[in-house]
Amino acid sequence: MAGKFSRYLLELMLGVLVAATLVAESGSAEAIKGQSRELGIQFELRGGATWCGPDAVVALTAVKPDAFKPETQPFVLMLGRIRAVIMDQCPAVERLIFDGAAEQRAVMSIEMTRLTRWRRLIKLDPKTRRPPCPKAEPAASECEKRVEAYLVAHKLMRGDQFSTAELTTVMDESESAHVIWQSGEVTGKLTIKERKEFAGRFASNTELADAVLHSLTDRCSSDGALHESIWSAIWLEGSDQEVAVRGFSCHPPAEVPNHHALIVTSVGSRFHVFALLARGNDSQAANRAAQSLAHAITEFR
Repeated sequence: MAGKFSRYLLELMLGVLVAATLVAESGSAEAIKGQSRELGIQFELRGGATWCGPDAVVALTAVKPDAFKPETQPFVLMLGRIRAVIMDQCPAVERLIFDGAAEQRAVMSIEMTRLTRWRRLIKLDPKTRRPPCPKAEPAASECEKRVEAYLVAHKLMRGDQFSTAELTTVMDESESAHVIWQSGEVTGKLTIKERKEFAGRFASNTELADAVLHSLTDRCSSDGALHESIWSAIWLEGSDQEVAVRGFSCHPPAEVPNHHALIVTSVGSRFHVFALLARGNDSQAANRAAQSLAHAITEFR
């Protein structure tokens, strides 16, 4: 699977939207529909008068299935123009799903999101609304973790407090982390681990968080740096939904300090390990990012 936006580079294409031939009927927030005469595709926003919200679905219809070509510039320009019309009516939209149908059957389903700065198209399974994975092991298990990380990021990082967050790496098999994002000076990574991968050594999120913290501080010291300002917090303490938060600062010789924070949660048989890193003189940047993320996690429990 492609990663780091290598497959669909929308940024350049969306800069020339005026080239798209699109007629839209968007006189009110209650009805957005239109057509691309160039591509022979009609579109209509689903949901009636209540469509305005974080998730919006656009139905695309054409006479023939070969009208849907997400890899081509005209098609991408059409989607960008539709997005512009929708966002003008409802700036709260964070995820746009496009369902394509022809000859009375589903042909494709793709999405673009605010969290990727609308610069990437992600192919979806029309039935599950999830990116598809191969069925063969072991690739299937690793792909499922990347899909889960992608969906978790979109569930948690919504609203104004995550307005600067951008997913920079998703569905990338070359990365050990399952999703990577940038938010201001903070780089975040989410890695998903099966409990069985640790052979039962960690019974709780807190135990794993302490082990990861110990590993990070040891690595800091082994590089000749000093670690300090170790801090910790537990949200929803005493429950099986606990959110373990840890952090510290690392001061390499003659280099800018690194500030680390980590969050460990679990869902079923899997641990979710969030690692946050900020470099520079703001010693609280990673801490603030961790607290915002921990708050979002508890809101969805």
